[in-house]
Amino acid sequence: MKQSARVDLPAAIDRIRQANRIAITTHARADGDAIGSVAAMQRVLQMQGKKAQAFLHERVNERYAFLDPHKLLTTWNAETAAAELAEADLLLVLDTCSAAQIEPIRDVVKAATTHSLAIDHHITRDDIVRDVYADETAAACAQIIAHLFDTAGWEIDPVTAELLYVGLATDTGWFRFSNADAAAYKTAARLVAAGAKPNELYERLYLNEPVPRARLVGAVMSSFELLAGGKLAMVRLPRDVLNRCSATQQMTEDLINEPQRVGSVVACVLLTEPPDDGPIRVSFRSKRGVDVAAVASTFGGGGHARAAGAKVSGTIDDVAKRVAEAMITAMAEQGHE
Repeated sequence: MKQSARVDLPAAIDRIRQANRIAITTHARADGDAIGSVAAMQRVLQMQGKKAQAFLHERVNERYAFLDPHKLLTTWNAETAAAELAEADLLLVLDTCSAAQIEPIRDVVKAATTHSLAIDHHITRDDIVRDVYADETAAACAQIIAHLFDTAGWEIDPVTAELLYVGLATDTGWFRFSNADAAAYKTAARLVAAGAKPNELYERLYLNEPVPRARLVGAVMSSFELLAGGKLAMVRLPRDVLNRCSATQQMTEDLINEPQRVGSVVACVLLTEPPDDGPIRVSFRSKRGVDVAAVASTFGGGGHARAAGAKVSGTIDDVAKRVAEAMITAMAEQGHE
């Protein structure tokens, strides 16, 4: 595939208007922003009379199941993905432009002749689609989607507002992170006016945890390491810890934020061992002053300056050592010795 072309918002809207059969997808391990954006896009395009089908890479995380009560979000089948794309006029890839994040259909997407458009807010991107509309200043993909709907004149009804609010709120840590700027609050107000109810959504998302998830939080808080004079928190989640808590891989979402409650912590790394012998999943976060996307990129990953990720081959202890060394070096270079 040739290098992706950067397009503006009117061009992106025009491309969507021209298509009648649209396939929508996002990154693996879809979070609130990915699921909210995909579900909202599918709903609004169907309201425009288009045949829009949404695909995820795995079943919806239990935390977000209430966003898909009618099971409209299906799961990719690697064996039939090529046929699904061949039937579509357009493939929309939301909240990512990273080849590593759309496996195992990466090669299918890159080889497809179907026109493809990514809508994203991340800095890191690969040439996996033909066109890209990106706004790296946006706090969430859902914020971009809300603006796209308004610009196109497509209604944001209460259900759509709820989906987009979840995307925006979860990607800003319920408006605690540094990306929660004035524009994010303006979009949030727009969605509340359209029918989103923040108090009810917060209860569904954060006051409704299953017991295994609560036990997993306890395991994290009792075992994380403090390095670099207490400024770096390292969390290791071997598979035996997940098994002991009866927790799933999906329940690890947001765990990386727990050690950041400690006042001295500036950055945190979470290493999760997969159920098989695959690579270690490494998540990076920083409160301020540490560009974790730059560190993640040295391990083949990427993301935002304050939130990034990578997959690294090796044992969890070996990967932890390498990542810790890279983080400590980066923190020292960026004034956090």
